[in-house]
Amino acid sequence: MRRGRGVALQVIADELGVHKSSALRLVHTLVAAGYAAPATGGSGYVLGPALRRDAAASFDHARLKRAARPFLEELVDLTGECAHVAVADGGRALVLDDVETSQPLRVVPQRGRGVALHSTSAGKCLLAYGLAEMPAALPRRTARTITTRAALEAALASIRDAGFAFDDEENDPFTRCVSAPVLGPGGAPIGCIGIDAPSVRLTRERIPAAAAHVAAVAGRLSAALGRAQTA
Repeated sequence: MRRGRGVALQVIADELGVHKSSALRLVHTLVAAGYAAPATGGSGYVLGPALRRDAAASFDHARLKRAARPFLEELVDLTGECAHVAVADGGRALVLDDVETSQPLRVVPQRGRGVALHSTSAGKCLLAYGLAEMPAALPRRTARTITTRAALEAALASIRDAGFAFDDEENDPFTRCVSAPVLGPGGAPIGCIGIDAPSVRLTRERIPAAAAHVAAVAGRLSAALGRAQTA
């Protein structure tokens, strides 16, 4: 289940050498314990949140920070906005590193800063990919903050479908941010990278192009981490 896509129930049964009904009972047990989860779209099963959090926690943050640096610089070059790499840290998203744009008007993520999970693109990305637990409280930060569990769960499902998270002035007024997941050597999410920008420049019309850049660079960072593991 460490593959990037869901593993079909029949494949699990074949690999275990058991009947499909026995494999289904085993998978249901794993799902109940948080070790497996239905894949987005209902096609097979993927790692559950318990294992995803364990995999992310075991990955060296200093290593991720070093590996991410050139990719953050690439994001700044591609988008003209500040870039960040973040991981889950208890009940918050922790900015491991950032690279600033040279533009006079900019939004600086501030390395070492902890930000809310429910109202930032980094936090929502970590929640969507099972790297952090759903917060008990969802305090309002701006008029656009998601403050109900149902609405947040719907947003997280949309993030998984789209492959990126978007903060539309939900944490700070006049600021928009985009983040995408970074996968570790085994294919499990370990953190995210993204951009932070003034909303006057990162307009809604620019979001699709900016998100494509963020997702593509996140993919290249993930591939680089995989290659480093096998080198």
